[in-house]
Amino acid sequence: MPRLPRVSSFFRNLFHKQRIEHELDEEVRAYVNQVTSEKIQSGLSPREARRTALIELGGVEQVKEQVRQVRIGAFVDTLLKDVSLGFRMLRQAPGFTAVAVLSLALGIGANTAIFSLIDAVLLKTLPIQNPQELVAMNWHSMGEPDVWNGLSGNINGDASGRTTSPSFSYPMYEQLRTRNHVFSNVLALAANGSQFNLGYRGEPGRAEGELISGTFFATLGVQPALGRMLTPDDDRLGSSPAAVISYRYWEGHFGRDPGIVGRSVTLNGVPFTVVGICPPEFFGVQPGRAVDVWVPLHQQPQVEPRWAPQPEPADGKMIAPDLFEQRRSWWVVMLGRRKPGVTEQQAQAEADVILQQSMAHDIKAGTKPETIPHLEVTAGSQGLDNLRREFSKPLGILMAVVGLMLLISCANVANLLLARGTSRQKEMAVRLAIGASRPQLVRQLLTESILLAALGGALGLVLAFWSTDLLVAFMSSGNDPLHLTVRPDPWVLGFTATVSVLTGILFGLAPALRSTRLDLTPALKASEARELGAASGTSRQGRRLELGKTLVVAQVSLSLLLLVGAGLFLRTLSNLENVNTGFKERNLLLFGIDPTQGGYEGQRIASFYQELMRHVAAQPGVRSVTMSGQTLIGGGMNTRGTFIQNPPKNAGKAGGVIAYVNEVGPNFFETMEIPLVLGRTIHEADVVGAPKVAVVNEEFAHRFLDGSSPIGRRFGFDKLVFDKKGSGEFEIVGVVGNARYDDLRHDIPTTIYLAALQDTTLGAVHFEVRTAGDPNLLVPAIRRVAQGLDNNLALYDVRSQTEQIEETLFQERLFARLTGFFGALALLLGCTGVYGVMAFAVTRRTREIGIRIALGAKRGEIVSMVLGETLTLVAIGVALGVLAALAAERLVASFLFGLKPNDPLTIAGAALLMVVSAAFAGYVPARRASRVDPMVSLRYE
Repeated sequence: MPRLPRVSSFFRNLFHKQRIEHELDEEVRAYVNQVTSEKIQSGLSPREARRTALIELGGVEQVKEQVRQVRIGAFVDTLLKDVSLGFRMLRQAPGFTAVAVLSLALGIGANTAIFSLIDAVLLKTLPIQNPQELVAMNWHSMGEPDVWNGLSGNINGDASGRTTSPSFSYPMYEQLRTRNHVFSNVLALAANGSQFNLGYRGEPGRAEGELISGTFFATLGVQPALGRMLTPDDDRLGSSPAAVISYRYWEGHFGRDPGIVGRSVTLNGVPFTVVGICPPEFFGVQPGRAVDVWVPLHQQPQVEPRWAPQPEPADGKMIAPDLFEQRRSWWVVMLGRRKPGVTEQQAQAEADVILQQSMAHDIKAGTKPETIPHLEVTAGSQGLDNLRREFSKPLGILMAVVGLMLLISCANVANLLLARGTSRQKEMAVRLAIGASRPQLVRQLLTESILLAALGGALGLVLAFWSTDLLVAFMSSGNDPLHLTVRPDPWVLGFTATVSVLTGILFGLAPALRSTRLDLTPALKASEARELGAASGTSRQGRRLELGKTLVVAQVSLSLLLLVGAGLFLRTLSNLENVNTGFKERNLLLFGIDPTQGGYEGQRIASFYQELMRHVAAQPGVRSVTMSGQTLIGGGMNTRGTFIQNPPKNAGKAGGVIAYVNEVGPNFFETMEIPLVLGRTIHEADVVGAPKVAVVNEEFAHRFLDGSSPIGRRFGFDKLVFDKKGSGEFEIVGVVGNARYDDLRHDIPTTIYLAALQDTTLGAVHFEVRTAGDPNLLVPAIRRVAQGLDNNLALYDVRSQTEQIEETLFQERLFARLTGFFGALALLLGCTGVYGVMAFAVTRRTREIGIRIALGAKRGEIVSMVLGETLTLVAIGVALGVLAALAAERLVASFLFGLKPNDPLTIAGAALLMVVSAAFAGYVPARRASRVDPMVSLRYE
């Protein structure tokens, strides 16, 4: 501890600006006082003498500036000399320099790569005008409120019961836009993105779409690259359909043809005029999601007709609400631009008042106040926070991993510098003897360390941007591909520079202080043997060795921590890959199609699907074909409250249970190879007009039917109809084996399979095709079949079932690969540190080992002695690493599957690998020590 004041004093003397200014003031004051005294002695009065002294000085501030410039010039000159000397010293040790730079490059590069992703996902603002003025609006309540009938978009809850969502009704948006006094403009967009069939000159295509208000681009301040943006006049009932396309889509699908502006394209069969092209840097307000085409909100009934209000033919009752009139349908997201001088708190207060007024008619008597939604305003400069919410914790964990990796790299380089400091003792002693001060030598050694870190940082920057592209590509392989632009920017470059400088100081300070604390007399002696025999020299060497051993213990503990993490994530991935899905995943092709986007309605949709299944089944290599509303292990789900005839005791007062529902076509279970347990499956005869049937899985029968036979039991989804008729509209005709539904991590859900062709509101579905060979080979033929039936419809989500399952595991695979790589690298660096310290220890004890051998010690005893010291250090490091792993278990618990963070097998395996690897690293110098020639060692110099 007494050394710390000396260290801080050293840095104050080097860099403390206030001290320099104080010294200048003192020098000028001393000079003025001296001249004043001389003038007084010559007969002038004190006031006149001081005035004359100041005149002769020529102005205090001017003199101080001149002195300051001289000092700055001297400092720059000294710095350049230190840098030049540092480069010469590094060139003289190319092996040491290469190893140190590569070690640091890996640590700094990994940190820069992960920080680049953090910058792109969590820190960057939208490329819009004055993004700091933009705010996002969400509502929150305790529990789910009952002021809406339906909500589209995200809804999030936590353990405390707090519910939040960014979705509002369209009438709320209109009231907020027209009645507020705190926003200069407000925009709205549909909470759920859209996928459009985009046709141009008879060629079908697929585009990511977004329904937006006419104020969208004006609120953001986005100017067109070509043409114009959408305006409020485009977002009115009866307006001519207009669309804006992204620069990326214009470049990729239209070859940057400027003539596309003013031309017509079809979106889901509806003609739209392209009125403008977005600037290249703008992809929307949701980071990570690239929008291809923007259309006005009021075109929603045309491009998504199944959500448009439609009357039931029998009684004229509307079976779908008018989303622009219904206060209880919440489906738009709102952002606003604050007026100058308006704070977020003021904006929130007024916006919440408007929200409460708009909900007043929908709040029932007796509603608990805490369940009423309240509006909150948050910073919107970074856009919507879906991506940040999903990736903030994973990126934080990866940043912690690469931070540990950098610490291990620093410890490794510090050990190298300690060993190199031993070989430079004579150099340091000579420089001290001829007049160099210790602070000058420390400054020089720190300069060399910072140069090493700068070289490592430069190489790390190259590695970072090479690896960042790979990381983004890999992260984009999930169900929702990410579109992130990761480029060098001041934040990333500043981060790399800061990390490099701090790293240079971190690993260079202790070796620099150790190397310059010398006793000159023994250090200047020529014989290193005499130096080793000198008491003071031995003491210095011993302290240096002890510091090296301490660094080795730190390396081992950090390396073990990373190895444990890598083992946990690798085993999690293995557990998920070996989960029994309940069906056969191989030789299964999936694709989606949506006839409603081609103008199909009612029975025409079912007829189209039946025709498509017949044509696909006739293709060579196809064994069977079916369809479903949700693909299995695809991330999608449909849950509904279910009311069962003669309900079980656990169904509650209302007799309802929550079940997963999937609408499937004929031969679904045969195609997916889900075994039939009882009864029958869905047949081709199960169409509109036939009795409505359903098949349930074993879990449903076991949990909700009290073990009695499910065949013939009835259920329904509408409680009012169920209560009125006394029985449900669906009859259970079969029981099938359990199969995973939406995710490999979730338990087998209670699942109901309905006949898709009995649904009069059937929309988009996915097809499953069982093939005899590689399913991807059939993709061209199936595309030709679909285009032959209707060339305006495009297939989407075309992939094999195994590819879809692999995509759901992209985060687990990312963690497993990265932590596995960093764990292996940390193991290598840790073993390198063990080898370096033990090799130095053996060199230091050469004479002692020679004497032991001369006195009769056997080689095995020498090996055991050195390995014993090695394993002692490793054991301490392993113990500390295990404690650190147990302390950090809560950080990774939510990412694991099939094991706990304190899994003894994983920890024991990582510890064993660490001990064996470190023992092998220590065996090499131990074996070398056992072969020391006693006669040579006694003359060792």
